[in-house]
Amino acid sequence: MLGYRRYRVSVLGLGTMGMRHVRVLSALRDRFELVGAFDVRGDLERSPHARVLRGEAEAIALAEVVVVATPIEAHGGAVARALSAGRHVLVEKPLCPTAAEARALAAASLRGPAHLFVGHSERFNPVVRTLARLLRRDRVLAIDLRRIGPSRHCEFGVLLNLGVHDFDLAAYLGGGGVVLQSALGGRDFAHALFATGSGAIGHVYLDGASPTRTRAITVTTERWTYDGDLLGGRLFRTARGTASRTEVPLPLEEPLRAQAIALGDALDGGGHREIASGTDGAASVDLAERAALHCASVASTENLSVFAPA
Repeated sequence: MLGYRRYRVSVLGLGTMGMRHVRVLSALRDRFELVGAFDVRGDLERSPHARVLRGEAEAIALAEVVVVATPIEAHGGAVARALSAGRHVLVEKPLCPTAAEARALAAASLRGPAHLFVGHSERFNPVVRTLARLLRRDRVLAIDLRRIGPSRHCEFGVLLNLGVHDFDLAAYLGGGGVVLQSALGGRDFAHALFATGSGAIGHVYLDGASPTRTRAITVTTERWTYDGDLLGGRLFRTARGTASRTEVPLPLEEPLRAQAIALGDALDGGGHREIASGTDGAASVDLAERAALHCASVASTENLSVFAPA
C-alpha cells in the first residue's frame, strides 16, 4: 500500500515480551527496520532477528521508535529518556508503577514532538476488535470482565499487573472514561465496580492465584448480550428480545502483530483510536492505584472493627 513509511525501531528489554516484539517487528519489514535490541542482563537468550546493542543510549540513538519491554519499575526512566531524545515510544503495560509518574510521562509526550503509546495489546484480541466494531451501533449498558488464572509474580499486585488491561478495555469499549465506584480484595485477587462516562456500569474480577485460567468479557447493550472468551477466541451474541444465540465470526490475526501495524498507521498520521495512547495508559494505572487504595481502606476498616472495644 502506498503511503507507508518504514520506521527504524529498537527494543529495550529481551524478556518474554521483548522477544515477542523482536519477532513481530522483524517480520514486518515493509513497516519497520529493526536496528537492534538491548537488555541490561547479558545472560538472556539472543534473538536471531535482532543485533544486540551495547546500551540503552545506542538503542535510542539509532531508532526513530523505541519499544520499552523492561521490568515495570524501569519503564519510567527509559520512556522519559527516549521521549526527551525525540523518539516515539511504545511501552509495555502498565505504563508505570505509579499514577503520578504515568501522568507525568503522558503530559511530557503531549508537549513534545514524539508520540507515546502503551502496549495494551488486549485491544487487539480478535474478540475485542470485533466487539469494538459491533458496539458502534449500540449503546453499552454494562460490562463484566473476568481475568482469572496463574500469573507471574508481580510485586505491585494483581490490580496493576492484570487489572490495567481490563480498566483499559472498559474505557475503550464502554464509550467514555471510567470512574471507580468501589473495590474489594488483596494482593492476588480483587473485585472492582465502575461506571463509564456514557452511563454504563461494570465489574472487574481478578484472581492471579487460581489454578485455572479464564479471560472473559460480557457486554450488555440495549439489543444484545455479547459473551466473549478472550483465551479461546470465541464470541457469542444473544438477542435480548428473543434469546436467539449466534456465534460471531472473528478475524484471525496475532494481537501483537495487529498492534504493531496500528503503531505504524498512527505514526503515518492515520489516527490511533485502536492503539492505546500515553493518556489511556496513565488512566488505567490511575484506576488500578485507586482500586488498590480502596482495597486497603476496606481492609483497614475491617481490622479496626475487629479490635474495636465493645
